[in-house]
Amino acid sequence: MTASLFVIGIRVGWMGRDVRADDARPGRAEDVVHAVAKPVVDGLEASLCGQLVRATAAQDWPSHPEIARCEECARLAG
Repeated sequence: MTASLFVIGIRVGWMGRDVRADDARPGRAEDVVHAVAKPVVDGLEASLCGQLVRATAAQDWPSHPEIARCEECARLAG
């Protein structure tokens, strides 16, 4: 895994699978993961696009490329 300036965040109220699981996939097509700037501890944070998300400090942004991502966060995280 490559070091990143960003971690994965899941929109508050999301009811899909946990992105920390090995076989995680979003529960609904409209759900996406968001980028959250480091440093962060697990908990509520604002994503790059402004959504309130549950951030997971141990999950670097590039660690799950197969999961759908917020277009704005992906653009900002570059």
